[in-house]
Amino acid sequence: MLIKIYDKTGTLKAEVSPDSSSTQVKEIQGDNVLSLSFTLPRHIALDVDDYADFEGERYWLTRQYRPRQKSTVEWSYNLKMYGVESLIKNILVIKSIDGDDEPVFSLTASPHEHVALIVSCLNRGFNTTDWKVGIVDGTDNVTIDYRGKYCDEALRELAEHVGVEYWAEGTTVNLCRCEHGESIALGYDKGLTSLDCGEASNVKFYTHLFPVGSSRNIDPAKYGASRLHLHCNQSLVDVNADKYSRVDHYEESAFADVYPRYT
Repeated sequence: MLIKIYDKTGTLKAEVSPDSSSTQVKEIQGDNVLSLSFTLPRHIALDVDDYADFEGERYWLTRQYRPRQKSTVEWSYNLKMYGVESLIKNILVIKSIDGDDEPVFSLTASPHEHVALIVSCLNRGFNTTDWKVGIVDGTDNVTIDYRGKYCDEALRELAEHVGVEYWAEGTTVNLCRCEHGESIALGYDKGLTSLDCGEASNVKFYTHLFPVGSSRNIDPAKYGASRLHLHCNQSLVDVNADKYSRVDHYEESAFADVYPRYT
């Protein structure tokens, strides 16, 4: 596969054929990185804002790059180019008040209004009108303290308030679960080359659970006990007791918030 690298004016600098170690890694609410490794018979100075297109997405260099000379006819390149998800880290959320830019302010508004503010800052920062508001979940007002907060930080905090994710589709910013395209069933020989079983080292193994219920809002005279009981007054729960030897587990904290209450 040939990848063309252009300078910021759109002038072609090089056509390269990346080797097998080249990768593209895209994270939800994180970086989108295109790592290219290739060799050329000549030296080409790559500069900030040089870009390449790959699989319908554009990636930019964020720092000057100089290749390593291996011989008089061989130059080795190992560079990283970043998608828009990485570039939004460079733009502060700014509120424009009477022509003055204010980086310290607080805003209580709907999630859509917050995203619209961030999108306007991205358009100003990149000197374009390409950025747009996409799908935005949530209707309740959210308060965010924009004190020197960058766009990616603001979107991440907003996503946490709403209980979803932020993600970009091109230059469209979405605040919702990142679900698009067709679902893929993964498995061995179905996109995966190997499967490893993990171990839940922080989970205790047991076959007999002794749950201790809460005493909150319990009237022993009426209920017949000082603590909340399981259904049918069971005192323990068997978990694979017929398969394994007996391992007891006492649990109280997990049931502390389970008690009679009036809503």
